[in-house]
Amino acid sequence: MEQEYASLHFDAKQEGLLSLEGFFLTHASFAGAQENDDGTVTFYIPHSEWNVDFEQSLHAFCREYPDVEFLGTETIEDRNWNAEWEATITPVQATRDLVITPSWKMEDAKKLGAKHIITIDPKMSFGTGHHETTRLCLAAMEELAMDGRAVLDIGTGSGVLAMYALLRGAKQAVGIDTDLWAIENAIENRALNNFSERQFEIRQGTMDEVVKEEKFDVILANLHRNLLLSTVGQMQTHATDGAYVILSGILCYDASEVRAAYEKVNFKFIRELNENEWTALVFQLCA
Repeated sequence: MEQEYASLHFDAKQEGLLSLEGFFLTHASFAGAQENDDGTVTFYIPHSEWNVDFEQSLHAFCREYPDVEFLGTETIEDRNWNAEWEATITPVQATRDLVITPSWKMEDAKKLGAKHIITIDPKMSFGTGHHETTRLCLAAMEELAMDGRAVLDIGTGSGVLAMYALLRGAKQAVGIDTDLWAIENAIENRALNNFSERQFEIRQGTMDEVVKEEKFDVILANLHRNLLLSTVGQMQTHATDGAYVILSGILCYDASEVRAAYEKVNFKFIRELNENEWTALVFQLCA
């Protein structure tokens, strides 16, 4: 039986878009999203979940975030729209040295002549290299020596950050995420890129739940501002002396607040990278 979907349309400024994505991930069986040519964004959920309770929760969310305007919804037939979406994904020159490509575009990716290629077959998971925050994290990693380091990737998504650390010489990476869809995608991408479970360990849960007494030489976190602020103590707990921390998912106007919070707990600010309205911050934990 064919599945019907509800497509929900929004006009969302960038500062509200991450919160909107978080709302869908926590309130529905999120089936996908797309940015439209007119600047609006569309989210897809199973039509059976578009009910009174969900609608009330959505309107309450929009009242809390006035920069998110709900434009309406429509019902669409299951016409293998995921395959249509896949056709739009192309190789991305994510950094100076790295191209990210879906497996079905590998020949095109090789023509770009990058030092490294990572294969990501996305399931609407974050981390295809098309978003500024992913590229900023990857670029920041290229400025650090990764040889022999242990890496923690918080909110691993597609697993791209952890795998790039391994390509750059890290001895082991642990990727964590609370979303099952992301976990499954990271596991698939790990296999596509020929990393073993020992090299790239993937765990579902929060830091409190799945990272116990371990400490890491590099911590990567491409997360929402609120999560970066609420986990600063945990970042410190799980960082070795001299560890580097790369943070993104930060809008430029929030960068000073995040920086201050990390400097307060003995993280030394190293550098800031920017692309459009997004920022990445690099710190080192002082001994």
